[in-house]
Amino acid sequence: MSFNQYRLIDLGIFAVILIIFESIASKAALSFTSQPYSISIVSAITCIIFMRWGIWGCFHAALGGFVYCFVTGGAADQYIIYVIGNLFSVAALLLLKRIGPDRVREKVFLSLLLSVLVSLLMQLGRGIVAVVFGASPNMIAGFVFTDSVSTLFAMVITGIVRKLDGVFEDQKSYLIRLNREEENIEEGVDEGKRI
Repeated sequence: MSFNQYRLIDLGIFAVILIIFESIASKAALSFTSQPYSISIVSAITCIIFMRWGIWGCFHAALGGFVYCFVTGGAADQYIIYVIGNLFSVAALLLLKRIGPDRVREKVFLSLLLSVLVSLLMQLGRGIVAVVFGASPNMIAGFVFTDSVSTLFAMVITGIVRKLDGVFEDQKSYLIRLNREEENIEEGVDEGKRI
């Protein structure tokens, strides 16, 4: 399998996970409209993809906004607010680039900071786009407040997946590391045979 095929399959699997769980969360939100909070998996998945594939996470950010609007029966302007607003999370890649994905993965604080940043940028982005469409500037705070549970959820998921080998890691680096480990094992087996 080529690297591009591996990436396509990987991005596809995470897209399916996002669609399924965001659809469930969005349907649940429709059932509990009296609740001031909502929960979403989009920022958590986007954060993982940013770590694994960098800029490719933008697709999942936009997809998450689309799925939410589709399931909840959003109007045309809501699609624009959620899809474009979620794309503000791309700014989190500046942190990743500056600090380095390996360091972010190794340090709990940096991993959690990245997940919070991705989530907040999505919320701020939605609020800003909504204001452009004529909503009150208070809408920005509304998006952040309503999605605060999603931010917490993203932190929990990030905390879990960073402990799983290869999941919260740049995939090019991961595959190189995996290849080296396999070569070391093969060398060890060959030396064992000689002995």
